[in-house]
Amino acid sequence: MRDEWVVSRHGYRISCRSNWEGQRQVVLVCHGFGSSKDSPMVQALDRTLPAHGIGVYSFDFPAHGKSPAGPESLRVPFCMDDLLEVEAHLRARDPGVEIAYFASSFGAYITLLRLARQPRPRARAFLRSAAVTMPALVAGWLDSRAQADLARQGYFVPQHDYVREMRITPKFLADLAEYDLFARYRQGSARLAMVHGGRDDVAPTAAARRFATRFGARLTVLPQGEHNLMGPGELDQVLALALDFFRLPGENAPR
Repeated sequence: MRDEWVVSRHGYRISCRSNWEGQRQVVLVCHGFGSSKDSPMVQALDRTLPAHGIGVYSFDFPAHGKSPAGPESLRVPFCMDDLLEVEAHLRARDPGVEIAYFASSFGAYITLLRLARQPRPRARAFLRSAAVTMPALVAGWLDSRAQADLARQGYFVPQHDYVREMRITPKFLADLAEYDLFARYRQGSARLAMVHGGRDDVAPTAAARRFATRFGARLTVLPQGEHNLMGPGELDQVLALALDFFRLPGENAPR
């Protein structure tokens, strides 16, 4: 694995990590809100997929992980643009590479918006604990304390245990109001598989079911699973589902 930097069209650098050595297929990983490319899930993908002939490439969204971008760059269109910029970087290295997606929570929301913007009907996107109603989830954080902080200092910090302090600005809130996934996504924009916890109290399971039914995604619900799907045996189940979904016919046999 090696660290790389890709230049964003918004003027900052995107912190990336490559575990791709020229395999025909590479999975582009999009982490969740407040997480990073160093999360346990991304580390598990780095350990697992290359052993089956699939490369892994991960990056940090703006204001996340090792990103040098500040909270003013935490914008929904910026996140989509960064995903597209990283894709372009991979295709510049190998125009024939098959790019698939593994996206968690907020990362799934961004990935689906990207696919709504530029559909890839043959591409595979595996969505873990997808925050398909991300605007409503963040709106739920706007209690009296958050609203007072917004008025006083121009941002508020969610009361969650994130890798970095996450500052929510009015511009990010406006983006979320504009980017309603159910209004923007179109069935057939990509091949979708979803895994969700039956006890997810962050991204409601009912919303995941509604999205899967409406847009033709294959949904697996782990009945005892919470949002991070890291309960006993759940990580192995997620990896097995993802690997089965990503395997190309006649390719990616274990070495």
